[in-house]
Amino acid sequence: MDFVDVILVSWGIYRALLLIEGTRAFNLLKGLGIIVLVLMFTKDLDFNTVNWVLSNTLPAGFLALVVIFQPELRRALEDIGRGGLLAEQLTPGENIPELIDEIAKSIGNCAKKRIGVLIVLEQDIGLKDFIEKGVQLHSHITSELMNTIFMPFTPLHDGAVIVKGSRIEAAACFLPISQNPDLAREVGTRHRAAVGITEITDAIALIVSEETGQISIARTGKLTRDLTDEKVREILRGAFKRVGKPRGLLPIR
Repeated sequence: MDFVDVILVSWGIYRALLLIEGTRAFNLLKGLGIIVLVLMFTKDLDFNTVNWVLSNTLPAGFLALVVIFQPELRRALEDIGRGGLLAEQLTPGENIPELIDEIAKSIGNCAKKRIGVLIVLEQDIGLKDFIEKGVQLHSHITSELMNTIFMPFTPLHDGAVIVKGSRIEAAACFLPISQNPDLAREVGTRHRAAVGITEITDAIALIVSEETGQISIARTGKLTRDLTDEKVREILRGAFKRVGKPRGLLPIR
C-alpha cells in the first residue's frame, strides 16, 4: 500500500507539472523552488539575516502563485470533470526541412504580395496564455494554410499565428504591444506586437510589413528589419533544431 501511495502522489505531481508547463507561471514555480533550496542552505550555514528575508518572502510568493495559477486551477477542475487529465498528447515526428520550406515559402509569398504577417515561434517560455485566447488549430504546417490565414479580410487575418514545435498551434492571437520609445515611428501595431511578445518571453517573431512587404524579425525585445529569404531560412533552421524534443525551440544566435 505504501508503494501505491507513493505512485499516486508522484502521478499527481507529474500531472500538475504538465498542467502548468508552457505558461509563464511555470517560471514562477521554478523561482520559488530555487528560493526554497537557498533557504535550506542558508539555514545550514547559519546565514540568519538572509534566512529571515527569504522566510518572510516565501509566503508572499506562494500567494502570488495561487493568484497567477487561477486559470490553470480552473482548467484542472474542468479537466477532472471530463476526465481530461487521463489523456496524453503526443506529437509525431516531422520532416524539419519541409517545415522550414513551408514557412519560408509562405513568408516569401506574402512579402511579394505585401500581405501582413506575424508568426511567433515558441521557445523555452511557453505561450499557452496567448494560445488559449486565440483560435486554436493544432494543425500541420503548410504554406497554403498559412497563406489562407493571412489573406486580408479573412476571419483569422488579424492577430498572430503561434507555432509550437512542429504545429500551427493557434491563429488570431493578440499579443502585448511594446511601449518601447526607441522603436521607429513608422513601425506599426504588427511590429510593436512582435517586439512586445519578445520583451516578456524568449519567443522569436517574424513579420511581413503590409505597407512595404519588408520582412523583419523580433527577438529579445529588439527589431531587425529588411531580411532576405536566405536569412529567414537560416533563422528557421536554428529555431527548429529542437523540434520533437520535450521543450520549445533552440535560441537563435
